[in-house]
Amino acid sequence: MTASILNRLPTLLDDASPPKLIMVAGASGGIGYAFCQQVAMQYPDAKLIRLARSPKSLAKLSIETQDLAFDLADEKSIQSAIARLPEKVEVDWLFIATGWLHDDSHQPEKTYRTLNSEQMSHSFQLNTIGPTLLVKTLLERVKLKHALKIGILTARVGSISDNRLGGWHSYRASKAALNMLIKNFSIELERMKKPVVIVGLQPGTTDTDLSAPFQRGVAPEDLQSPSYTANQLLKVMQVIDESDSGSLYDFLGIAFEP
Repeated sequence: MTASILNRLPTLLDDASPPKLIMVAGASGGIGYAFCQQVAMQYPDAKLIRLARSPKSLAKLSIETQDLAFDLADEKSIQSAIARLPEKVEVDWLFIATGWLHDDSHQPEKTYRTLNSEQMSHSFQLNTIGPTLLVKTLLERVKLKHALKIGILTARVGSISDNRLGGWHSYRASKAALNMLIKNFSIELERMKKPVVIVGLQPGTTDTDLSAPFQRGVAPEDLQSPSYTANQLLKVMQVIDESDSGSLYDFLGIAFEP
């Protein structure tokens, strides 16, 4: 079994300086909201930038926050949100906690016979295009004096090598495409000698609106609380370094193949 990168934690935390500026996109979602809470508890001196479609609905936290409205399906909205940051801002972490699987009108496709352009386009827009354009736009704004860590929620069902069941066509394909773009970013940024670490993060089955319709077959002990998942993913963010860039990790810090 592959060793967990969380084994680095005991020695790493003695030497690591805490992040001072953390961005969370999708801050109103189950995992994003819980991640913000973990940041507030574990990094009380940090500043937190929260991106959400309706930032006025975000709860107040015990640390300094800046809340920005953005729509992941609208490139101009992404650009407008990032433009509100100071030029050459020094961001330590970007955590993208967004994802789309279903809504009132759409469910994951169980067969290719239900594929349609509307659902496929929407899935790629929210799971692939939006997150990568957010990364691109932020990289054009930040000053990279030290390593910027970027973690993007992906899914194990987006792993081509691990696909044994098929189905969920748009979601699987959009996450597989996201995994490819994460790898592409890592290669190009390394070539440019940019101090950026970018990884995909698999949260596991978490009790959120995204997974709610599909929890019936999940054993209670396998259904994670958003708080547990967020804490685990925060640990992964703590330990990743430039040697990990382009990789995919689950919530236990164990790498998996795309």
